[in-house]
Amino acid sequence: MSRHSALPSARRQVGLIVGAFAAVGVALGVVGFVVSRWARTQFVTAATGADPTTFGPVFLALSTFQTTVTLFFAGPVVAAALGLLSGSRFADAGTGGLVAAAGALVGFFVMAGAGLAGISLLSGPGTGQTYALAGAVGPLLLSGVATAATGGVAGLLGSRFVR
Repeated sequence: MSRHSALPSARRQVGLIVGAFAAVGVALGVVGFVVSRWARTQFVTAATGADPTTFGPVFLALSTFQTTVTLFFAGPVVAAALGLLSGSRFADAGTGGLVAAAGALVGFFVMAGAGLAGISLLSGPGTGQTYALAGAVGPLLLSGVATAATGGVAGLLGSRFVR
């Protein structure tokens, strides 16, 4: 094996990070859809009791919101793990940090897009109070910046300390 082939490729590392984020995003989107659909069935469609038409849609909206928040919180956690791993492949800390930050930024938006796409498929009775996807743009952008920063710092630390 030549020395050149043992060196990491920044493009491949970014692709690895984005691919891992995409896998997590698809999984969170599927789980978000399934859980929200289940909540709709339990608390709107099949609900009985004092006033299911009031409680069910509110509960469904809260469940959908909680799933979205979980999606946003997952970004920095995934970025930290992947940043450490990816950054450890680079001898230069700046390169390790930059590659991890770029991968985390793109990857987060891929993950969030896949996750929100799954959640957005929810429709039917009781879904009128769920939030509009356009309302998630501001928190999405801020979460993307925090995720990229986390990935970058983790990549820098991985390059410096993990070998």
